[in-house]
Amino acid sequence: MMTQRATALLLTSIFFSLSPGTLWAQSAVIAGIVHGTDGAPVKEATVTAQTAPSNRASRTTQTVTDDSGRFSLIGLRPGRWIFVVEKLGFEPVQNMTTVRRTGRINMSFVMEFDPFNPPAPATGALAGIRAVEIQLSLQAAHALFDEGDFDGAIGAYQAILKRIPTLTSLNLQIGDAYREKKDIQRALAAYQAVPANTPASSEAQAAIESLKGLRGVSSR
Repeated sequence: MMTQRATALLLTSIFFSLSPGTLWAQSAVIAGIVHGTDGAPVKEATVTAQTAPSNRASRTTQTVTDDSGRFSLIGLRPGRWIFVVEKLGFEPVQNMTTVRRTGRINMSFVMEFDPFNPPAPATGALAGIRAVEIQLSLQAAHALFDEGDFDGAIGAYQAILKRIPTLTSLNLQIGDAYREKKDIQRALAAYQAVPANTPASSEAQAAIESLKGLRGVSSR
């Protein structure tokens, strides 16, 4: 009769004799892809897998999507699992599936943009800059202006303009702040920095015209 020690040694030797491919073959594979409503892959999204509520202890595991929006999970215990995909700038999305002992499960998730906190564009003048960042910076600058801290407001507007040079309409706010400071020449320079044929150009020209009667100021 084989002793318990001999049995344990035999099982151990069998386990280590199995190749990695054989071990993986004994586990189910979850292969997923995440993309936006525009069809573009969503990279660096967090994928959380959690066992569905049951009498057994809950288990949770996480991974992230690669540059192609793909992810994979191996070794989940059989049963019902809930998958939640999250990324800043998108609405969270979830799905549920039954994981078996072996086999492959393909999952696909479509994430909608969060209208109140959209992701930063990947290209163009605003690449890498989220809309909410711009909004918060502008609100802070406007607050300084309303509080009468015109130097602080000018600095805040100029910082935004340096980061996003295409927001040339900010020169209007800069000009208004200089005008409040009675620095007419700098106010004029700021108004003149608004390019012609832009939506803000007519307002900038009207501001310049209003300065005509002041000493040393001429229309452009």
